[in-house]
Amino acid sequence: MKRFRWILTGVVIACLLGMTGCSLAEMRETREISDYLESRYGSQDFEIQREETDGTLSYRVTPAAYPETTFVVEEGKIEESMDWGYHDDYAAQMLYGGAERLGISYEKGEQGYDMFVYYQDYGTLDALAEKLEKLVSDCMESRAFEKLRNTCLLVIKPEGETDPDFPGYQVRIETLYSYQVDKEFGVMASKLSPDQLKEDLRLCHIYNAYNYMIPKDEKLFSEADVERYKAMCSGATGERKDGDITVYDLVNLNNSKLGFGGAYQILSAEGLVTEEAENCFTASGNETTIQFSREFRDGKPSVSYEIISGDEELKERGTEGDAYYAVAALTNQSFSFTTPEKKLAAKEAERLERLPEIQKAFENAGTQDQTGTVGGIEVTLLDMELYEQLQGSNSFFVESNEEMIWTRIRLRLENTGDMDVRAFPTIAIPGSDDQFSGIISDREANLYRPTDVINLGLEDIYGEVLPAGESIEGDVYYKLPRDLVSQEDSMVLYYFCGTETGSVLLPGKF
Repeated sequence: MKRFRWILTGVVIACLLGMTGCSLAEMRETREISDYLESRYGSQDFEIQREETDGTLSYRVTPAAYPETTFVVEEGKIEESMDWGYHDDYAAQMLYGGAERLGISYEKGEQGYDMFVYYQDYGTLDALAEKLEKLVSDCMESRAFEKLRNTCLLVIKPEGETDPDFPGYQVRIETLYSYQVDKEFGVMASKLSPDQLKEDLRLCHIYNAYNYMIPKDEKLFSEADVERYKAMCSGATGERKDGDITVYDLVNLNNSKLGFGGAYQILSAEGLVTEEAENCFTASGNETTIQFSREFRDGKPSVSYEIISGDEELKERGTEGDAYYAVAALTNQSFSFTTPEKKLAAKEAERLERLPEIQKAFENAGTQDQTGTVGGIEVTLLDMELYEQLQGSNSFFVESNEEMIWTRIRLRLENTGDMDVRAFPTIAIPGSDDQFSGIISDREANLYRPTDVINLGLEDIYGEVLPAGESIEGDVYYKLPRDLVSQEDSMVLYYFCGTETGSVLLPGKF
């Protein structure tokens, strides 16, 4: 056990030198303080100085590891020190005093040792991250927080954003009862990495700037950080009635709603913003003028808007906290919250995920008489025919194109089980034991679903109920790639009933 170094008052020092009488009670009190410190903070070196002011006794303590920090121990129990007969402000001096010594701008939170840390702009975050790393590591190593009953959450956000509900980056110093942090923009102090903290603080700032603010410093944003933001946000695509498409890749859908920042990004990109103020802006377009304001609802940033001129019934069509209809009215566009690139990326990810399953379907596909069985349904491929123009029983028809050609596949289904089954429902329910359906796939796991051609009067097997012990024959129509449909064994009919699957290779030619 490490020793405790005591610096006592002149009276006690004189006592030790034998120059005057010595109070054993004072020595016992000082020993009690050292025992209290060791019990609460472990074996550390502390310098203890006994003080008495107007009959009130206290002890001023300086940790040897942090000589710039001094805290006071006093007699009595409080919430954070219920297990001892003393209490102190060690944690406060390490946290708040440490922040002051490091030049960190902060404000105390309402609970425990929570605090809001403020920074000027994106360009100051790297320097702040270094200071925060020093502050947090000192607090952790001091052990001043280990046995606290109170919380200690640091929320880092731009200066001026003093509303407690404005989201910032969270760093939580673990205490006796610790809660979690935001999964996207938060870290527990014990897992804090200095280099990662810099990156995460910058990303959080960009996210907040584009979602909840009118950005003032986006010229400072690094390209790499903006790309990281784009990768995590939904993006938006606007479409006009003439089919013209505009992509807004900085817009993000929050809680299924278009918020303040997203509305500003779209309207600013369209050149419709006419006036800006603190946390509000005005936009005009399509004979309508609307003022948008940021507000906080349910503890989160939201948006409200006021129609200055134009369609007075517009707000009745919208929903609370959602600027979608207002922005649509100003721009004369409809919006989907993704981008063509992200659609392609999601589609590719899905393809790669199902590729092993489709490869297995090709390996196990029935080839003899083009017959297979699944879930008590015996499937036989009887015929396949290609059509440049698919003519119905009426005057209507649909045409093939350069890439895709209409394909009719005739099947016989025999129900050898003991349950009635609905064949090729328009909407198949995965895992349903009373539904049979099938798709076609190529070897790269690109899927082609059956097309309901009810308007042509060609519906046949769709939605038919196949009783147990009976069989039916019918046609199913697909639009398939020209370059594959005529090639032998290049595509497979992949069907399922309940949790079972089966497959039959398309022959290319009958």
